[in-house]
Amino acid sequence: MGKTVENPKRYIISCRINDQEMETLQEIAKMHGTSISTLLRRSLNMLEEQAQPQA
Repeated sequence: MGKTVENPKRYIISCRINDQEMETLQEIAKMHGTSISTLLRRSLNMLEEQAQPQA
């Protein structure tokens, strides 16, 4: 049985990227001291916040 976590990740997303895109992702993740997965999650959250109407 797997470990219990607060926010389980149930889905895997995959896409094809070229060498330059991968290099860019790796560089940005390294600059922020995080993984590419975390970097993409943060990017998604930022885009979601920008899409919300301003009050």
